[in-house]
Amino acid sequence: MKIILRVTTASLIALAGVSSANAEGPIAGPSGGTPENVSAASTFSLEPCFIDGIKERISCATQMVPLNYSEPDGITIPVHVAVIPSKSAAPAADPLLIFAGGPGQAAGEYGFLVAAAFDDIRSERDIVLIDQRGTGKSYGLHCRFEGLEDSLLEPKVAAEKCRAQFDIDVRYFTLENIIQDTDKIRELLGYEQVNLWGGSYGTKSVSLYLKRFPDRVRSIIVDGILQPDQSLFLSAATSAERALDKLDQDCTAQPSCLAAFPNFRGQVDALIEKAVQGQLRFEGIDPVSGKYVELDIDFETAVESIRSVMYGAEGTTLLPYVVNEATNGNLTPLLASLMNSSAISDSLYLGATMSLLCGEDVASTNSEAAAKAGEGSFARDSYYRIWAGYCSGWDYMRPTTADFFAPVESNVPALMLSGDLDPVTPPPLGDRWAKGFPNGRHIVVKGTGHITSYAGCMPKLLSEFLDHLDPVRLDTSCMDHLKRLPIVVGINGNAQ
Repeated sequence: MKIILRVTTASLIALAGVSSANAEGPIAGPSGGTPENVSAASTFSLEPCFIDGIKERISCATQMVPLNYSEPDGITIPVHVAVIPSKSAAPAADPLLIFAGGPGQAAGEYGFLVAAAFDDIRSERDIVLIDQRGTGKSYGLHCRFEGLEDSLLEPKVAAEKCRAQFDIDVRYFTLENIIQDTDKIRELLGYEQVNLWGGSYGTKSVSLYLKRFPDRVRSIIVDGILQPDQSLFLSAATSAERALDKLDQDCTAQPSCLAAFPNFRGQVDALIEKAVQGQLRFEGIDPVSGKYVELDIDFETAVESIRSVMYGAEGTTLLPYVVNEATNGNLTPLLASLMNSSAISDSLYLGATMSLLCGEDVASTNSEAAAKAGEGSFARDSYYRIWAGYCSGWDYMRPTTADFFAPVESNVPALMLSGDLDPVTPPPLGDRWAKGFPNGRHIVVKGTGHITSYAGCMPKLLSEFLDHLDPVRLDTSCMDHLKRLPIVVGINGNAQ
């Protein structure tokens, strides 16, 4: 089950419709891109290209940048950018620049998100998608695991196997270097100022870009907010518990759900404890491969089978039914839900994920602090334990700049978004972030999970904000109808 853990826990951002977009060629990395001497750097030139999710032809380019900015004449790596042009004949001079989440997702593979959330913005502005170093076509650190043998690897061994696949110093795939790469691309594209959008981990990218290049930022939109001054592993358990409590409350308020699952919360605790005791075992047909398998479901996997499903509000409607089935001995729906959530792995570059998470979040906390932060939550310290294991087999670098972990503050116009049901970046994190932005507004979207930019009328509101830069003027009443869908109580849906 380790392969499932690897892909589900790696994802801090889970966007519906985001998929791999390799229409131009193979993924960069050992098989698609090699570190070069700076003298081999190519001339920056936009060329016609296509990406998944966008029907028309767009423009792409690649720029060689230093692996280590302290050695500008040393090894270089490619950074790839896709520019989706505005539909206007006279577009605004300031585009929307996208910072992908994960960490470890490639913005160049966000074509479906652009179509779903930013099409209104394209009426007036270009959309800029930069594959951050270590992802997509920017020397993608895509770990290759195969077969049942790899699926059973312990995290440390899996990380070591991944590390051996890259003939490059992965310590330099840091957020500081990503931000330097980003501004270099901005300069080459000729934009004096940009509007920034960041989702999930991408909100940390927005934060650091704003610290390093404040004069280049016209406005920011952050969705699913992470604090630069707090390790993810000190908030993850509380955030997951909050989401589960809200689901329990909604189940209690729905008569059919209450009748079918009167002890949903107790069933969750019992399921987790069974895994802790080593008593949760699946023997049967793998719901994905169709093959017969025998699997021991450990504590971390049991937690992820619940936590990861809550990223999308739609998935939460199945959870009480799935947990009830598991409690009664049928683990197939539990595994099916977990594997469905793990599909996001196709858009993650795990090497990049580890370089960032290990250096920033794992290194800034410890097992004692994580255990204390997890008290009172079904998730306990599982998230930290998984990643601490991976990081013990990976090379990484801790941030050294004095302000890296400092809260971000700015007078720039800011729109902050949180899903009320989000299990990893809930509204309290957004409230805390908003304190540093006197010209900002925090909008909590009801009935939504992780990432809300494409929910309801939000795409229209985002476009309006970029037009007038006054978040207070936005009329959010068009979102008032949103709520969690009815909770499923059986194979016939929400009907008893």
